[in-house]
Amino acid sequence: MQPENILFTGCVVSLQERGIFMQKARLYLSRLEEILSSLCLALMILIISTQVFRRYVLQNSLDWSEELARYCFICAVYIGCSFAVQENAHLEVTILRNFGSKVWKKIVAVISYICTIVFCGAITVWGTNMVLFLAKTGQKTQALEISIFWIYITIPLGIGLMGLRTGIKLWQLLTGKIVPPGVDSGGQF
Repeated sequence: MQPENILFTGCVVSLQERGIFMQKARLYLSRLEEILSSLCLALMILIISTQVFRRYVLQNSLDWSEELARYCFICAVYIGCSFAVQENAHLEVTILRNFGSKVWKKIVAVISYICTIVFCGAITVWGTNMVLFLAKTGQKTQALEISIFWIYITIPLGIGLMGLRTGIKLWQLLTGKIVPPGVDSGGQF
């Protein structure tokens, strides 16, 4: 086997082909996260608007609308967390990063990414344990009477994907494929 080829899922694949596959997989994952988050937000807005119309115009409100809107919001937030990492859209406190050289900014970014990965790992483990517990108990939501398992599964899924995306960013930073946040490609502020 040539050094530029690797064994990948039972067949020999060149590193270039594997790289293209990984880029496409990340692109599809980003698009899926964006679509799911957007659909959840759109559904939430539609549900709340319908509820307001029914309550104040028709004087006949729905029993389940607030609960479904809340669950749509939860899903949008947790799935959107991963997408926000990809787009560098999370809020940050940048005071430590703003003082110092390019090397200092890289050190701060590495520490920040490692802390984020540890946090995401802990929440993913906790969330998975909670989901498994809820699957065993068979708890249901009050108004919709669906298994609460389906709501809580967004926690380990979204935060796990966020940790994975942060790990990718950390790897890209350490290998020089991206520059630290706060540094333009020329190394200037």
